[in-house]
Amino acid sequence: MAIVKMKRLTLLAMRKDREKLLKLMQRMQCVEITQLPQEHEELRARETAGQQKEQAALERIRWALQKLSRYDTQPKPAFGQYPVVPEEESLRVMQSRSELEDIITRLEEIERRSGETRALETRIKTARDQYIPWEVFTPTAGELSASRSVLQMAGSLPTRNLPKLEEALSTLPALTRIISQTQDNSNIYVVIHNSALEEGRAALETAGFAQENFTPLQGKNVKDYLHSLNEQEAGIAVQRKELEDESKALASYIGDLKILHDMLTLEVRKHSALLESAETCQTFLLQGWVPEEASLPLKDMLLKASPSAIVSLEDPKEDEEPTILLKNGPFVTAFEPVVEGFAMPSYRGIDPTAVMAPFYVCLFGMMLSDAGYGLMMALALLAFVKIKKIPVRNAKMLYLLIFGGISTIIWGLAFNTVVGFNPLPRFSRFFPLDAVNDPMPVMAVCLAIGAIHLFTGLGVAAYMNIKRGDPVAAFSDQFSWFLLLVGLGLLVLPATAAIGKYMAIVGFVIILLMTGRDKKNPFKRLLSGLGALYGITSWVSDLLSYMRLFGMGLATGVIGMVFNILIGMVWSGGIIGKVIAIVLFIVCHLFNLGINALGAYVHSCRLQYIEFFGKFYEDGGKPFRPLDMQTRYVSIQQASAE
Repeated sequence: MAIVKMKRLTLLAMRKDREKLLKLMQRMQCVEITQLPQEHEELRARETAGQQKEQAALERIRWALQKLSRYDTQPKPAFGQYPVVPEEESLRVMQSRSELEDIITRLEEIERRSGETRALETRIKTARDQYIPWEVFTPTAGELSASRSVLQMAGSLPTRNLPKLEEALSTLPALTRIISQTQDNSNIYVVIHNSALEEGRAALETAGFAQENFTPLQGKNVKDYLHSLNEQEAGIAVQRKELEDESKALASYIGDLKILHDMLTLEVRKHSALLESAETCQTFLLQGWVPEEASLPLKDMLLKASPSAIVSLEDPKEDEEPTILLKNGPFVTAFEPVVEGFAMPSYRGIDPTAVMAPFYVCLFGMMLSDAGYGLMMALALLAFVKIKKIPVRNAKMLYLLIFGGISTIIWGLAFNTVVGFNPLPRFSRFFPLDAVNDPMPVMAVCLAIGAIHLFTGLGVAAYMNIKRGDPVAAFSDQFSWFLLLVGLGLLVLPATAAIGKYMAIVGFVIILLMTGRDKKNPFKRLLSGLGALYGITSWVSDLLSYMRLFGMGLATGVIGMVFNILIGMVWSGGIIGKVIAIVLFIVCHLFNLGINALGAYVHSCRLQYIEFFGKFYEDGGKPFRPLDMQTRYVSIQQASAE
């Protein structure tokens, strides 16, 4: 249970030292700069043109890296394993910034030209699609309009109307020729003598004739025009290859662009922090939160960098809510994502991770409940984090799954389930839990673990009340429920029924009389107590929620057994059957592991969030976000900012 204590930092220093002090705080990564009180609003720093320019430059670099990403052969950083860039290298990149910006300009020009070629390609494709049906049509646009005694036209009409058109033109001095035809559309050439223009045009209009425009062919016939389109397309392919080669040649700058990107990211982040400060012509003021253990070293460093500065460190006031930083040991740290996924605790509340972690890993193992799956998951993930040398804080979820895998091994042995098999039938007395053939003991274990989990939450709530100097609340709101619920449970057994009855009565009376202890009216006080006693139904539903442990564990085992039975049938089909069976065994059990591990994770979280946290948890905190050196591509080393 470790919510780090915070100190309120107030820094007043000369404006000429601002850049140096901010760089120091960024390097130490222990200060979250916060907004100043309203009375300093008129003096708040404003965004400058220089800051806007840096942000725009950063956006251009991101765009360039995205365009060059297909040529990037460098491994992607993961889990905090960033390539380390010495300070000398980062300074070299910053000095060559103008050259790198010229590279981006060249890339932008390549993109512009690529866009033009794509647009031209689209126009060529559209033109080809339009005129390919007319490829065998030899007259040009000029030749169609050259005759004075007849009207020549080419166009299209619905195929279903073609017979009617031919019938209508058969009595006129006119002729038609089909150029190309599909089921829905026909392209035709029509010649009508001037003496029958009116009747011919009427017949064409009735048939839905649409005249084709050959003007874009610029005096060529269709075949020659299509040939010219093909030549243009070939030229475009050559241009595209040249542009591709130009882009590929710029890929050698990817490394420098990544460094520049991260250097500017740190600068932009530092300038963003400046917007929360106040300034005059000579001085600047900022406030923030700093962990108590880092506050004195930070103060010494700030005063060393700027002896004239005034640094104040104060405890948070009652009406202040510092941001939340959790600090736990290696095992507990792995389970912090469960808490962070729900909501950060309030500063004056409690970090439940240490209490929750053993329960979470136990519940996860019970729901996955196959020793083979647990062994595979634990060994694979453990090998990965050890080979990559990933610390717990950089890959909490992986370590959570490793611990969950270890728990799954233990519970899988208890259920005598290994990859869907029951390998130890002769020693079944050492493995008493059998969810398939004897489910009642398994259900009892699930309910017992659920009861312990719920009572632990009740105990944490009592601890919080006692810690705050309110033992009456711990006695009235938590101890009373413990008496009532345990007493009701003891009533089930004849040997403990007598003591259970008295415990339940005492708990009942305390809840009835003390729940509304803040009310002076005795009638309202009793009503509050009766309303609280109705809450016993929620305790019953909470306890029954733990039956999901039985259901999830049973599902994992049964699905695994069914897979094994089906694969066993395939195995008996000779050599080919055995090969297929091996592949099916791997695929099916990996699927079963994946889907049930996901279910175990989700339902374990659900039991923490609803049943456990519901008994005591006080949320509302905001995570600690210090001015830091976190980057996207590389880890930049910086010298001491003195």
